[in-house]
Amino acid sequence: MAGDLSERSAAALRRFARPLLIFGIACLVFVGGRIVSDALPSWRAAQSLLTLSLFVAVLALGQGLVMLTGGLDLSVPGVIALSATMTALTTDEYGWNMGVAIVLALLSAAGVGLFNGLIVVKFDVPAFIVTLAVNGILVGLTVGWTFGRESPPAPESLFTTFSGSGKLGGVSLPVFFLIAAVIFGYVLQMKSRVGRETYLVGSSPTAARIVGRPVDWILVGVYGICGLGAGVAGVMLLGFSANAQLDLGTEWLIPSISAVLVGGTIIGSGRGDWLSTVAAALLLTTITVVIGATGFSQGWKSVLYGAVVIVALLSTRLSMSAFRRRRSQPARTP
Repeated sequence: MAGDLSERSAAALRRFARPLLIFGIACLVFVGGRIVSDALPSWRAAQSLLTLSLFVAVLALGQGLVMLTGGLDLSVPGVIALSATMTALTTDEYGWNMGVAIVLALLSAAGVGLFNGLIVVKFDVPAFIVTLAVNGILVGLTVGWTFGRESPPAPESLFTTFSGSGKLGGVSLPVFFLIAAVIFGYVLQMKSRVGRETYLVGSSPTAARIVGRPVDWILVGVYGICGLGAGVAGVMLLGFSANAQLDLGTEWLIPSISAVLVGGTIIGSGRGDWLSTVAAALLLTTITVVIGATGFSQGWKSVLYGAVVIVALLSTRLSMSAFRRRRSQPARTP
C-alpha cells in the first residue's frame, strides 16, 4: 500500500516537474526584466503578459491536439481574420445581436476546421499543404467581403472585456479567461475521452484501429477543435485590438506552434502535456514582453520564435530517436 502511494506521488511529481520548471524560468525572466526596464516587474505588466498569454494558450490547445496526431494547422491566421471580420461586420453594419454574431463566427470557424480534417483524412494529403491553401482562401474571402474598406470596429462590450479596461476586483477580465482556458484545456486534453483518444491515435493509429476506434473521425474532430479554438481567439483578438484587421492572426501562428513544441509535445507521437504547453506560452510571452521593454525592434520577436521552433524540432527529433532505440532494445530477462 505504501509502495503504491509512493509510486503515485513520484509519477505526479514527474508530471508536474516540467511545467513547474518552465513556469519558474518565466518568473525569473519577468523579474529579471527590471534590468532593462523600470516598468518590470509590475502588476500592470503582469496583467498585460497574462492577457497576451491567453491568446497563445487558446490557439495552442487546438494546435497541440493536431500536432499530437502528426498534423499541423496553418489556416489559423485565416480563421482568426474570418471570425473577427464576421463578428465585427455583422454587428456594426448589419445590426445583428453580438451573441448571434459570435455564435455564427464560431460555427464557421469550426466548419473550416472540419473541412481541413476531411480533406486530410479522405485524400491523404499532408496537413500543412491543405491548411496553407485553406488559409489563402480564407484571407481572399475576407478581403472580398470587406471590399478593402477600413477595418470594421469591435463591439464596445467586446473591447471592454478583452482590451484590459474591464476589471473585476482590480484584476483584468482576460486573466479570468486565461484561468478558465487552463482548466478547460486540462480537462479536455488530459481527462476527457476526446483527449485519451487523441493520444491513442497519435501514439499508434494502427493500434487505435485494431481496438476499434474511429481513427478518421477522431482526426477530423481534432481539426474541428483547432478551427473552433482559432475562431474563439479571433473573437478575443477583435476585442483586444478594437477592430478586425485582415492580418489580425498572422503574428499568432508561430507563437501557438512554439508553445506546443517548447511544452514538450512531440509531433505525431501522442506525447505531450497541456500544463507544459501553458507554461511555455507564459515563458515565450514573457520573453517577448522583455524584448519589447528593451526598445529593440519587434523583429527580434520573429527571430526568437523562429529559433525556438528550430531548436524544439531538433530536440524533438533527438528525443524520438532515443525513444525508438529504447523500444528496439530486447527486454532483459531476470
